Amino acid sequence: MRRIIFALAVLAAVVAVVPAVASPPQTTTFTVVEQFETETGVFTSDGSVVCASGTTSNEAFASGFQSDRGLIFHVRKTITCDDGSGTFTLLIQARLGFNGGFEATSGTWVVLSGTGDYTTLRGQGTVIGTEMESGVSDAYEGWLRIR
Repeated sequence: MRRIIFALAVLAAVVAVVPAVASPPQTTTFTVVEQFETETGVFTSDGSVVCASGTTSNEAFASGFQSDRGLIFHVRKTITCDDGSGTFTLLIQARLGFNGGFEATSGTWVVLSGTGDYTTLRGQGTVIGTEMESGVSDAYEGWLRIR
C-alpha cells in the first residue's frame, strides 16, 4: 500500500512540473488602416489567433532621411482588442524609398508584449503599407501563437 501511495505521489509531482505544450505557430494575416493626423487606426483579422477587431495607437520616429534615399520608420504599435480580450504591441521596422515614390512601405514586425489573453503571444512577419489620401493601409503577414 505504501508503494502505491509513493508511486502516485511521484506521478503527481512529475505531472505538476511538466511544462504546458505551446500551441503551434499559425500563419496569419491582418490589416491596419491608419490616419496620419491622429496616429490611430482600425485593426481587423480573421480572429483565429487574436481578436477579430480593435483599435491601434503608435509610438514612432523615423531615421535615414539625411541619405536622400529613403526613411526607416521605427514603430511600437499597440493593438487594443474590441472584445476586451487584451492588448498586444508590435515592433515594426519599415522602409519608405524616395526613388520609387511615396506610394508604399515595406518592412518587418515582431510581437513585443501583450496583456490579458495575449501575455504569452509570440510572432513575427512582414508588412506592406499602401498610402491613402489621409493615411496608410498596412497588410501584415506572418505567424502568431499563444504559448
